[in-house]
Amino acid sequence: MRRLLLAQWHGLASLWWWIRRRRKGLGPSDVEIGYAREQIPMIVVLTGALTLETAVVGLLVPWWWIHVIDVLTLLQVVGIGAVMVTWPHYLTGDTLVLREGSMFELRVPLSSIGSARVHRKDHNGPTIDRTDDTLNIVIGNQTDVTLVLREPVDGVTTIRFRADDPHAAVKAISTRLTADIQ
Repeated sequence: MRRLLLAQWHGLASLWWWIRRRRKGLGPSDVEIGYAREQIPMIVVLTGALTLETAVVGLLVPWWWIHVIDVLTLLQVVGIGAVMVTWPHYLTGDTLVLREGSMFELRVPLSSIGSARVHRKDHNGPTIDRTDDTLNIVIGNQTDVTLVLREPVDGVTTIRFRADDPHAAVKAISTRLTADIQ
């Protein structure tokens, strides 16, 4: 129950960050690696359908509490989109922070990353999937960036995650890795 309430709170708070075009945890020199671009159209369509449903039910049903539930459902759906946009993956000077919304975050030291490459893979199953020594952070049933680690981080040696622009993500990570070596 606590986790559910925390997710709801993050959704509402993220609406405010989204309106203000802010990102949670990013500093001025950090590189944002978004992952929500392909999910937002679905959120927009669902929001439109829920708005229409709320209006129709408002005309047909006189009970006030039904309208409250409709509005809360609408806020929840928009909040899911806001969380995906305002809690992106990001790259700091020495760490890659990987997220799945507001409920999962993994900090990977750049010194632990051996290589990064674009590799699209389809997945069936949970969003956060740990199989043997591989962690998959799946968005929209896909991952498209693969990190091979020099040393295990949180018990894994390979991490796959989703990025809006996987080539730009790999380039940014590789650039920081090269800068670290020099």
